[in-house]
Amino acid sequence: MFARQFLITLSLSLLLASHAFADTIAIIGTGNVGAAIGAEFDEQGHTIIYGSRSPSGLKALDLASKTGDGAKTAKPAEAATAASIIVLAVPGMAAVDVARGLGELDGKIVIDVTNPLVVEPPLTFTFGVATSNGQLIQDALPTARVVKALNTINWQSMLDPDASAGPLTVPLSGNDEAAKDKVAAMVTAMGLHPIDIGGIETSHWSEYGVVVMLNNQFSERAGFEMHLREVEQE
Repeated sequence: MFARQFLITLSLSLLLASHAFADTIAIIGTGNVGAAIGAEFDEQGHTIIYGSRSPSGLKALDLASKTGDGAKTAKPAEAATAASIIVLAVPGMAAVDVARGLGELDGKIVIDVTNPLVVEPPLTFTFGVATSNGQLIQDALPTARVVKALNTINWQSMLDPDASAGPLTVPLSGNDEAAKDKVAAMVTAMGLHPIDIGGIETSHWSEYGVVVMLNNQFSERAGFEMHLREVEQE
């Protein structure tokens, strides 16, 4: 555990020390979540490409102009081809189909921030897949290195984690340890606290927690946000 934490800390130090270690990151999706992640990763020195079905549209171009000098727009598959890291920030029930349309992603890191939510009347959220989006996306992209991350916090907390009452823990699921360490360093640089919860099959745990949270928020019961925090082991 100590060696793993050392590697994450070292990766973070290199990430912050020099833009020579920056990556080209494709953010697939231009909604609030994609915009927040793009802004945060741009601050870390990465080059951002927003993947949009309308890359020449005003929404995508405006987002790129607000993100940073080097931010660009492209069709989703073109953005993924040009990047070493891909972030899936699309509606959860479309995520697997979008992933399949990105082309060959052999060896690339795919960060899945989605939740497979289905809304039923009057306003009830249910879990829309048999396993999890993380598992299904890894199955659809067998040669990519899928990491489930950033799906349990809202986009406002991504931009301003200090606004919460304490440090926010981000669970990470994935089968590739090096990919998880890389994502953990990026999450740490956002001011968040990553914690490894296991292989990609554990994506179900974090995704389903969001269903519980949303059903309370949109009901007569007391609403809450799901802020996870690591505890010290005795």
